Amino acid sequence: MGVSHSLRPWESRSNRPPLRLLARREPNEADDAELVRGLLGGEEWAARAMWNRYAPFVYGVLDRALGSSAESEDLTQEVFWRIFAAVGRLRDPAALRSFIYSTAIRMLRGHLRAKRVRRLFSLSESGDVPESASHASDGEGRDLLRRFYSMLDTLSADDRTAFVLRQIEGLSLDGVAQATGASLATVKRRIRRASEQVEGFARQDPDFAEYVVRARGVRR
Repeated sequence: MGVSHSLRPWESRSNRPPLRLLARREPNEADDAELVRGLLGGEEWAARAMWNRYAPFVYGVLDRALGSSAESEDLTQEVFWRIFAAVGRLRDPAALRSFIYSTAIRMLRGHLRAKRVRRLFSLSESGDVPESASHASDGEGRDLLRRFYSMLDTLSADDRTAFVLRQIEGLSLDGVAQATGASLATVKRRIRRASEQVEGFARQDPDFAEYVVRARGVRR
């Protein structure tokens, strides 16, 4: 499932005032540096163009990490509100994609920590276990994914983030380290620890065989 056409960062469900965007097309082939300059100059087209260009990418990363379209849509909007507020601190306008990606990862980790706290203190039965319905077409597949994401919910936020970026997003170890701001050694420990925990659950459930294969060891 992709980002719905109705999902817009200026239609946040929070109490923030909506962004006032005009129906204006972005310049042809505007690059990231031009988008940043447009945002800093108060150009309405730049906010819309950045959303249209990067929201599907951010949503996809979050959805694969969380397994919940509702959570991913809400968090995508929050990511872009954060970016709109912080873009003035971006030193290299051409690094917009990396800035958006790192912002999304930081907010994902914070979201996972909050879910874990809610679960530990019984503020929610499961910390919002994802519905995962959009990821499978049959009941058995949906149940497998539900159990898989419930299993991921037992990991710490840092371990889960590293595991998802490596095993699901397919980032290199260096890429995971850069995205999370951790050292390569720390990333390896987190992925190994998460993989061992996932494997432990999977050994008790043959249906998780495909995930065991993906999770076994740390890629070189």
